[in-house]
Amino acid sequence: MSASKPVAFIIGYGPNVGAAIARKFKSEGFNVAISGRKVDENAAKEDGYLGISADCADIASVRNAFDRLEGELGPAAAVIYNAFSANNTTDEDPLANPYETFLNNVIVTGVNFYEVARRAKAGFEKLSADTPRALIGTGNLQPWVTFPFALGMSVGKRAMANIVEASAAAYGSRGHRFYYAHEVKGETGGPQVPPTGQAHAEVFYRIWKQKEQGPWEVCFTETGALYDRAAGKVVS
Repeated sequence: MSASKPVAFIIGYGPNVGAAIARKFKSEGFNVAISGRKVDENAAKEDGYLGISADCADIASVRNAFDRLEGELGPAAAVIYNAFSANNTTDEDPLANPYETFLNNVIVTGVNFYEVARRAKAGFEKLSADTPRALIGTGNLQPWVTFPFALGMSVGKRAMANIVEASAAAYGSRGHRFYYAHEVKGETGGPQVPPTGQAHAEVFYRIWKQKEQGPWEVCFTETGALYDRAAGKVVS
C-alpha cells in the first residue's frame, strides 16, 4: 500500500454498509483499513485492505486498532464508525434486557465512539493542511424518534450524536470535521431497513471531500439524495 495515499479506516466492517464504503474509498485511491470482531485479515489482504481484528466493546482493543493503523498505514483522513450493538426487546417491555446487555449496547454504539473521536482528531492533527479529514458516525433516527424495543442502541446513538455535535462545533472551523449521517426512506422519512450500502458509500465520500464543516447531521435517502428531516422532504 502506498504511503502517499490518504487513509480510510472503517470500524465495524460488515458485508453491507461497511463493505460498500470500503470499496468506494478504495476506488477513489485510498489505502483502506477495515476493522471488526469477525474480520478475516487474510481475506482483507486479498481484497487490498488492511484487516484489523478489534472488539468495539473493549476500549483497549479500540486503542490497539488505532495504534496498528497508524503504525502500518499512518493516520486516517477518513474515519467511519459503523459499529453498533442491539439486543431488541419489545415496545411493551423495554427493560427486559439485563443491565449488562443494555450496557454493552450503549458502550459499543455510543460510549466507545468517544475514544474513536479522540483518536481520529489526534490523527487529523498529523495530516497536511490541504488534506480533507472527517469522522463520520453511521447513525439512524434514534436521537429524534423513540424506539423502546431497541433502548440500548437508542441511548448509544443519542450519545454518538451528542459527541458529534459537540466536536463539530469545537473543531470544525479548524478543518477537523465530524458528522452523524443516517439514511431514511425518501417517500416517508422513516427508517430504511435494511440500509442501502451504496447510498452510504456515495454520501460518505461526498462528505469527506468537503473541506468546511457543514451541518453535523446529514440525512439522506436510499438514492443518496439529501433529505431535510425537519421539513420532511428530499432537498437535493
